[in-house]
Amino acid sequence: MSQGQYPQFESFIKQNANLATASEDELRAELELRNFKKPFPLHVFNDKIKPFLNALHNEYDLPRSFIGLTLLAAYSTAIGNCYHLRVKKIGKIYLPIWACLEGMSSSGKSLVLSQILKPLFEKQKVYDDQAQKCLESTGKPPDIMEQLIYRDSHVQTLIRYVMPDNPKGILKDSDEILEWINGMNQLSRKEGTDEQFWVSGWNCRPYTAIRANKLKYHLPNPFVNVIGGIQPSLIYKLFKNDRDTSGFIFRLLFAVPEIQNIADINLDYDMPHEYEQVHSNSILSLVDKLKATSSKVEDYSKVLELKNEAIEEYKSWVTRRLNLTNRITDYKEKEIHAGILGKIKEYCLRFAAILHIADKSYEEFPIYHDHDFIDRSTVLKAIELADYFFESAANVSERVSKSVVAPPEVIRFASYTHAAFSFQKIGDLEFNTQGSTPEARKKKAERAIKKMIKEYPNVFRAVEK
Repeated sequence: MSQGQYPQFESFIKQNANLATASEDELRAELELRNFKKPFPLHVFNDKIKPFLNALHNEYDLPRSFIGLTLLAAYSTAIGNCYHLRVKKIGKIYLPIWACLEGMSSSGKSLVLSQILKPLFEKQKVYDDQAQKCLESTGKPPDIMEQLIYRDSHVQTLIRYVMPDNPKGILKDSDEILEWINGMNQLSRKEGTDEQFWVSGWNCRPYTAIRANKLKYHLPNPFVNVIGGIQPSLIYKLFKNDRDTSGFIFRLLFAVPEIQNIADINLDYDMPHEYEQVHSNSILSLVDKLKATSSKVEDYSKVLELKNEAIEEYKSWVTRRLNLTNRITDYKEKEIHAGILGKIKEYCLRFAAILHIADKSYEEFPIYHDHDFIDRSTVLKAIELADYFFESAANVSERVSKSVVAPPEVIRFASYTHAAFSFQKIGDLEFNTQGSTPEARKKKAERAIKKMIKEYPNVFRAVEK
């Protein structure tokens, strides 16, 4: 695309002082009215994409956080394993994004996905059409199943067929994030199998699965992104089975709107084609020009490093965050914040790499160097993103902890434990059916309470206090 095909971005931005992509200073007055301390910093993105982002926010009434997090996921998916950040003492950092959009029904979660992921969906349609054409002409599917986005698949299918054919990586488009969480271990009698795959996929660690009959599947560098939405009233379900204290759930980045409301779309507005074209060209440049040319990631993955001043900025930020966490006196709260920080520290580096590569994609003739360096200004933008996602995760965790949402049965059993009832007494109260023995009632009560404590730990902690 030539420079003349772009809208007049500079004049557009200058004429709109109250843009959604304005800096935090420009939003201060509005923030005081909204009483929300951490708006999403959309201004970190390239100037050429800002008219598109502002139209999504102002005309489609989509939350800034939904827009920003979905855009990060789109960049990450388009880049895949084709870039990694090399950091001394840490090693290689790849760039997956796990995204959760928290919003009430009709708040725009599905709409923002359809708008920002549109270039990826269109690319996937090209792959699907090619596969269908091959099937019709030869009677069998193509040897390589090209996949960029998928909606539904068991983990075993991903491991055996999808991931080996797509070493660059894929995106799990889960309209409701609980569908992804609840779908883990569906085919496994024991817990942990699927969850371990996803943990490996979060930071692209090698994953090996050994199945019956000595079948062995190995993924040297699994890259799997996840994006989906959830309603505020259901978000506590993500934290079941101690996923907060284990740190699993904080691999998700949470987009929390400044205001929870139904999106009020301007039906008279027609998104300018040139705005969409800028976005599409950027994403497709990353998809088409960054290729996994081998099954060995080291053969094609390009290298990024931080410049010295960028490293110092990152280290200073980590120190500040560590000091804030260590000052927390409540052990449970400190444990949660430590879990969040552990993931956000790495995400901060991923953000820096993603922003650096994304900026290249907006150039007239993008060149993706085999070895490149990230400067301090990009790391400062990444820190703004990291601060937002740290605060949003802490906010979600605190709300879940305070809400103590659980079924009446769980509340009732928790009250028994508060009263120091024995398993026998609880069993006699709850399971005294005709023909049951005292020992059977006791064991049934013990199993029930252990299961409830695992699923609703905060309810039992709150009662014990």
